[in-house]
Formats: sequence, C-alpha cells, structure tokens
Amino acid sequence: MKINLTENRKKILVLSCMVVLLVVAGTLSIVLNLNAGKANDGNSNLDGTQSTFFTELQSDKELRKNEQIALLDAIINNDNSTQEAVANAEKEKLAIVANIKTEMALEAKIKSKGFNNVAVMIGNSKINVFVDKAELLLEETSVICSLIMEETEFTITDIIINTAV
Repeated sequence: MKINLTENRKKILVLSCMVVLLVVAGTLSIVLNLNAGKANDGNSNLDGTQSTFFTELQSDKELRKNEQIALLDAIINNDNSTQEAVANAEKEKLAIVANIKTEMALEAKIKSKGFNNVAVMIGNSKINVFVDKAELLLEETSVICSLIMEETEFTITDIIINTAV
C-alpha cells in the first residue's frame, strides 16, 4: 500500500517526528542527570536536594534551548517561510547560540571563584545567576557581578543573583 503525501504534509510529519525525538531526548537527559546526581559520591557540600536542583535546572535550560533551536530550524528549512521570517529565525538562532556560549563561560568563571554549582540564564533584559550558597557575602556578590559585567553588556541593575539553599 502506497501512501501519497503532499510536500507540506511530509514536512509537517518530519517536523512532528523531530519534536517527538527532541522531547524524548530531553526526558532521557533529565533522567540520566538525575541518576548521575544520585550516584554522586557525596564529596559535595550540597545535600541531594540542592544537587538535584542544579541538575534539573541545567537539564531544563538545555531542553528549552534545544526546543527553541528546533523550532527556528523548522522555520529556516520550510520552503513556505518568507525571506524575512527565515532571516529573523537565523538571527534569533545565532543569538541563542551566543547566549549559550556566554552562559557556559560565565558558569566556568564563577565556579573558578569557589562555587560548586552555578547556573546562568540570560534573558532579553536580565541575567539570572543561581549559586549553591545559603547566603552570599558582599565580596562574593561583587565578584559575580564584576565577572558578568566584564563578559556581557548587562549592568548591575540587570543582574539577579539567586541563592539555592
């Protein structure tokens, strides 16, 4: 039995399959990260809840970025998309990739200052930083803000530091 699909239906089918695979990959990532967190040898100063918080936060962040990129790729690769829509999607995709690189660089720099777990999330007008301390000293807050302002164009009023304990 041969199924005759139009080009648009084929594209919709392929896109739907990509979304399903993305969700499955994200779910597996979360499950594997949670299992890795449970297998932690206990050398961290965090209890299981805090470690799980950072693992889930990073997994959720990665999943959302992957979903955004997949949707933008669908617009870019759709023959019915206007040139303006493709250009906007490409521009937004490049911005997401740049944010991912900046977030990773900031997380590494903040970790190098003695924080075990850090998550950085860049938004349109604010940057959120999550650290694994119950309370930050003024010097620690200053160091984090300085690192962010050196690496980005965010000002002190755009930086939100959250303690995760």
